[in-house]
Amino acid sequence: MSKDITIKLSSEMEEFLTEKAKEIQLPIEETIEQLINEQINNKVIFDEGFYYDKQKNALLDKSGKIIQFTKLQNGLFNLLMQNKGKIVDFDVIHKEVWKNKKMSIFTMRNIVKRIRDLTYYGIIVNHSNKGYSLGETF
Repeated sequence: MSKDITIKLSSEMEEFLTEKAKEIQLPIEETIEQLINEQINNKVIFDEGFYYDKQKNALLDKSGKIIQFTKLQNGLFNLLMQNKGKIVDFDVIHKEVWKNKKMSIFTMRNIVKRIRDLTYYGIIVNHSNKGYSLGETF
């Protein structure tokens, strides 16, 4: 579905778009379309106002505050983001996040619990005897 929209640009906005269009060598209309697509495709929206900003490579809450993860929490969350919509097997998590170093299933569960404590319960879904996946995204 395509829709034509008319907007009134301030002189600052027009100047910015003109410069940006010259920089990327596209007409202003295509520059605007590209900028909008970057913004729309740059975020993964989760429940309870959380969203992942691909440009910042970070999870943010509804007020725009970055959720501070530990190295392991960040590794697990990023692995799940890379495999959005899929179940990530425990062995893959062990290999990718822990780099095959010693790890117990209890440690992994604790990392998941800590991520849920910082965000909300449904952000990570457990699949018994299989692995984890990200919860519903929009």
